[in-house]
Amino acid sequence: MSALTFFCIFATLEMKDRIIKIFIKVFSKQFIRFVFVAALNTAFGWCVFALLRFLLGLTTLKDPYVLAAFLGTIISVLFNFKTYGTIVFKNGDNRLIFKFLIVCAITYFINIFGIKVLENIGIDNYVASAIMCVPVGLLNFLFNKVFTYSKDTKTWIWVTMISLLLIETTLFVLMKWVA
Repeated sequence: MSALTFFCIFATLEMKDRIIKIFIKVFSKQFIRFVFVAALNTAFGWCVFALLRFLLGLTTLKDPYVLAAFLGTIISVLFNFKTYGTIVFKNGDNRLIFKFLIVCAITYFINIFGIKVLENIGIDNYVASAIMCVPVGLLNFLFNKVFTYSKDTKTWIWVTMISLLLIETTLFVLMKWVA
């Protein structure tokens, strides 16, 4: 057996161990809980919207879905904050709501920009929205883990998150203003 063959086998085994460690770390119990809670939150949000849409449809409102979407979003965000906090991150501190809202805003803009980029390369916005669920969901988990529910949020993380939000907001306004 040549030295090169031995090195390739050793490197492959070493990489396999690293990949397994990364896989285990990424798909931790916390991440699995996050995926299940995200599914629960999605179902809850849709049900709230549908119920409000139905109830408001019984009124004389011209566009009941607009108010239903607005109220449903507020209720859903509060529900998501509590479920992610208590079930996924084991932290029920209500004072973290401001940090959670920052993460919601950042991931919202990333989602909008991602859909727009995918549309510009010819992908239907329904398909683009489905595609963006994966990266936005992963970012949502990461941002909530290191920012919202972290026991020790460093100053640089605060600065990064606020800067990201300001940049995204500016880009969003410019995109709507120029378009």
